[in-house]
Amino acid sequence: MDLGALSPGRNTSICYEIPVDEVKVRTPRTPRTPNLLKSPNRSVLCEIDLAERLSKADERRSTALKETSTKNEEYVRRAMSKCEQEREKTMNRSLELLENLQEDIEKKAQRRQQVLEERVNAAKKQLEKVEQVTVARSSSKEVLMRQIDEDMSNKENKRRSIIQSIKQHCQHETEKVDRVRSRRSMNSSNSN
Repeated sequence: MDLGALSPGRNTSICYEIPVDEVKVRTPRTPRTPNLLKSPNRSVLCEIDLAERLSKADERRSTALKETSTKNEEYVRRAMSKCEQEREKTMNRSLELLENLQEDIEKKAQRRQQVLEERVNAAKKQLEKVEQVTVARSSSKEVLMRQIDEDMSNKENKRRSIIQSIKQHCQHETEKVDRVRSRRSMNSSNSN
């Protein structure tokens, strides 16, 4: 097993397992060999050391995985919280805009109704003025016609009275003339 691959960047010592039987057969005896044979079994020590290192590496790996998992969960929680806040903010903004829009529509409808009422009132006032003028004209026309009729009848009466007075005057004059003639004729007959 390659320890360098398990823990990169760390100082590691590599141990090789050499069985005692094969050492005698394959390798000639060197001055170090007896010391190696007398010391505790290095392969067992290396295995224990390797097992400890592997367990520590597993612990570090599991700790790192737990930390990463915890960080990821925290990040996801924060992201979800942020998304929820943004969604609530958007919903609140949408509701606010909707309320403002409804208020604007109501205000415009009220203004429109008010303008219509003002126009209706103005039209009624104009109609009343026209009716007053029409009544005034018709009444003044009637009054004028009455006055004209009265004037005409007065003039006719005056004319008749003048004609009557002229007639009477003429008749009176005619009577005078007749009297004068009759006197003359009497005088002339008497003188004769």
